[in-house]
Amino acid sequence: MKKIFSIILISILIAPLASFSQTEPKSKDEMIKELIQSMDNVKSLKFRLKKQERIDGKMAPGDQQVKMNVNPFKVYIKVAVPDKDAEVLYVSGERNGKTLVNPAKFPYVNLNLDPYGDILRKDQHHTIFELGFKYMSGIVKDAYKRFGNKVDEFVILEGEVTWNGRKCYKTTIDNKDFAYVDYTVKSGEDVLDIAKKHFVSEYMILETNKAVDDYDDVKAGQKIKIPNTYCRKITFYIDKEYMLPIYQKLWDDKGLFAEYEYHNVVLNPNISDTEFTSDFKGYGF
Repeated sequence: MKKIFSIILISILIAPLASFSQTEPKSKDEMIKELIQSMDNVKSLKFRLKKQERIDGKMAPGDQQVKMNVNPFKVYIKVAVPDKDAEVLYVSGERNGKTLVNPAKFPYVNLNLDPYGDILRKDQHHTIFELGFKYMSGIVKDAYKRFGNKVDEFVILEGEVTWNGRKCYKTTIDNKDFAYVDYTVKSGEDVLDIAKKHFVSEYMILETNKAVDDYDDVKAGQKIKIPNTYCRKITFYIDKEYMLPIYQKLWDDKGLFAEYEYHNVVLNPNISDTEFTSDFKGYGF
């Protein structure tokens, strides 16, 4: 009798656990909220970033090994270049705000460069400060705020996929109302300021306004065109374990704008302060 009672009791306890362990379909609202929360909860990261970004009408590839701390912001990047990898090191509050660069080519000396300057921005959509997921979190939050109660119209849940060996949710945000709108430059603003304020792409602003040659080539009172959201459409592969968008594909009105692949993601690793110093073992500075 006791044995039968024990079996019944165990069955009662296990049944709800078994039911809970089954993955329930997420609503569109739940998916976006959980995605934002997961991106905001990132403290540190290690990953390999493979990317393509449209530069002057052509897709420019990139390949980087990254380790970073979100706050305070610290980042070490090994950039794949022919013959020997270049290196980039930035630590908030150090080097008077400059980025230490080992170019791995002539002049073969370390350089202290402006992270917003032309050299580090060359053939790049973004600065080093947009690495990781915090920047994308801001973009998704802005889109979610703009869509309001129309989430069901703009968000498409496309089921589960396996990408790079990871189980993912495929989710697309499709802004059917994507357009360029008039904007009057305010005093003291440059293109980056405008892009940050409106959660849009600074490179897209440059590409759209042919009279604007660089990120600081605007002045107060000037009328320019800016996109009304970051992009026309974006598809995420959201890692089911981390709830992070480890694959991102973005389109604008002209077609494919950028593609980002996050490989070998290590979430919130313990990265020592010494790994953000130029004399850390294995670095070439």
